Amino acid sequence: MSAALHVTTAGAAVTVEDLTGRHAAPLARAAGTHSGPPHADPDVRVVVEPGHRPFDTTGLRPVTRGVWSGEDAVVLDSVGGSGFSQSWRIHTDALGGTRLEVRARWAPSPVERAAAVLRSRADALRAQVLLHYPALWWAMTRGMAPLHVSCLEVDGAVVVLAGPGGVGKTTLVADALAHGARATCDNVAVSDGEVALGLREPLRLAVADGGPATGARTTHGRRAMGWSGQVPQLRPDLVVVVRRGDAPLARPVDPMTARRALVAGTYAAGELRRLWTLTAVLGLATGTGPVHPPVDAIAQRMTSALPCLELQLGQVPGLPLQTLLAPHLGQAHRQGAVR
Repeated sequence: MSAALHVTTAGAAVTVEDLTGRHAAPLARAAGTHSGPPHADPDVRVVVEPGHRPFDTTGLRPVTRGVWSGEDAVVLDSVGGSGFSQSWRIHTDALGGTRLEVRARWAPSPVERAAAVLRSRADALRAQVLLHYPALWWAMTRGMAPLHVSCLEVDGAVVVLAGPGGVGKTTLVADALAHGARATCDNVAVSDGEVALGLREPLRLAVADGGPATGARTTHGRRAMGWSGQVPQLRPDLVVVVRRGDAPLARPVDPMTARRALVAGTYAAGELRRLWTLTAVLGLATGTGPVHPPVDAIAQRMTSALPCLELQLGQVPGLPLQTLLAPHLGQAHRQGAVR
């Protein structure tokens, strides 16, 4: 029985039509939300077709291994090693509007089929290639770039938390949300340097850090949990580089250091590592969007326009973000109101 998922993520209205009936529910969990009402005219439409045969590439031009291009579509074999063969097409309507259409079939190799028994890996790959990456790529065709950040509003100031995975950003976000904060993302956003538009995902927390004991297992021993308080976008007022140290400490940091942390954290993020290759081959095959997203340029635009701090956390999470940043939030909010 077919099923559908309708979400707004990374600034795009996305509809996934699951003609197999097997993927919509796991994708909803990967978005951390239930399906919303149908989109009248989605920006991104993904159709998961039944059958296990790759898309026909007869008459198409080889672009690189596993990628073929035609006049109106690009065919990719096993995107990101997921086992999903895909056909990507930019559709233009009669009024000149455009949308992305992705058709997908589960056509794994024997090795990929065997790897699918690792449920958390298989679920993560499915979410990337059927939901997250199409939305992120469509945002990149509109001048955005992905950033591996958390972005939330605390005491009226919108804070971007930068830093590598595992440093403690999600624990700070989960605590703030529990006390009434709102956020656009915990993990990934797209941005033009002025606005952050969050990717729809659940929070991923270890049980020791306040995560659920019964949530779906994800990577690095964490479990997924849904969350409320997510808004489509926020306009940042403050960039905060999160690090580990001996004791809690917040102090100003120069824009170059903050920019480096934003860029390095984004390229080091495991959940984005397959996106760079996909972006390159799609840009080459379609002539649309960047072959390399402007992560550094957008990080520079953001950090040069906003105050930047370094937040050193203690070895054990403790104080809430509101307390750690209290001396800086009011000033950042006032400066943001002037912009």
